Amino acid sequence: MNVDYNGVASAFTNSAQESFMFSNGEVLAKLFVFSDDTIEIISSKLQDVSSFDPYTIVMTNATFAQFTETYLQYARDSPALAEDERHKLLCRVAELYIAVQAGSQGSWLAPVMRPVALALCRSAQRAYAAIGDSGAYTQTASLLLRLLIDLLSDSSPMETSKKLGSLFVAALLLRISLRTSAAPGAYASKALEVKRMWNLPVFSRRDRTSYSYWLGRYYLVCYYVDSAQSQLEYAFNSCPEWHFHNKRAILRHLLVANMIRGRLPSLQLLEKYEMEPVYAHLAHHFRKGNLAGFQHVLAENLEFFRSQGNYLILLERTEILIYRNALLRLSRIRGLTISYSDILVAFRLSSQNLDMDVLEMESILSSLISQKMVLGFLFHHQQLANLSKKQPFPPIMSVGRAPNA
Repeated sequence: MNVDYNGVASAFTNSAQESFMFSNGEVLAKLFVFSDDTIEIISSKLQDVSSFDPYTIVMTNATFAQFTETYLQYARDSPALAEDERHKLLCRVAELYIAVQAGSQGSWLAPVMRPVALALCRSAQRAYAAIGDSGAYTQTASLLLRLLIDLLSDSSPMETSKKLGSLFVAALLLRISLRTSAAPGAYASKALEVKRMWNLPVFSRRDRTSYSYWLGRYYLVCYYVDSAQSQLEYAFNSCPEWHFHNKRAILRHLLVANMIRGRLPSLQLLEKYEMEPVYAHLAHHFRKGNLAGFQHVLAENLEFFRSQGNYLILLERTEILIYRNALLRLSRIRGLTISYSDILVAFRLSSQNLDMDVLEMESILSSLISQKMVLGFLFHHQQLANLSKKQPFPPIMSVGRAPNA
């Protein structure tokens, strides 16, 4: 017997070859694992192996043999590698898996695809955290895009098609596309194609919920607020109550989409899901028409909202709505015919911008009326705003609602 013989490597390759020959994806998924604890154990068993060629040379499929050999190299070496080098090696594993899947028929490899794709995303996050370079995300997005293209190219019946994994991979692609240095649509456009299959019963509730969450986040970044709200609401309602952490994560973004459409959360909802106090503070200032207070709270929590990807949309899309609420509160005091001087005072108090002049104030009023957030007329020469007697402040939810994308 060869002195370099390694029983773990031999048993692994033999089991992998047998499972591949019989198209047994479930067994393969138990072999090709990527959890840190398992990788550590496998690594300790393979340290005396300098080359895996003697073990994989008997495999009948050359691409699968390469995939197996590269995975074993990854398992042996990755615990000792820096995160960026570890990610590069894992990308090579994923690249070879995609080649194996491209040469297969049907969905039997799906149990392997899921851990490979998930490991790739988690590795990209760790590599980025270690070196601060978004290149890891870009490389991962490119691989997920290739994987999704292969899944969608399968023309076999849906029940046995590779397309069964498309919703899962599309969700991951949307997730990673938000992290790349490229515009989100550069990688997400293919993931959006999957939406037409979203309602098919062959997809699990878990995959539909995950896809809706990441699609909602993508829409929110692109400022498609109505579509984001619809997707995030579905994800929140579909997520089981016992997935408390996940529901809370979804709610962070749903609250933003709802706020931009004028729907504020109740204290009971915020308390139920133990939301960060900042959401209650923002809702308070929004409701009171206090723009300066709102923006102060937002600035104090800049890093938190940046990490969520919601800072800019909250900063840019709420300003006009808060001025609307300031005008609403003023109308309860002054009635439906209000002088420009009173509105100017109200807007200056709201924004704490004492340099605001009548022309700037009038442009805000014009914007509110043109967007039908306020119903009424402006009389420039008389310096008056005459609000409609019938529902001068229609619900923001009903104003300019776009159809779902």
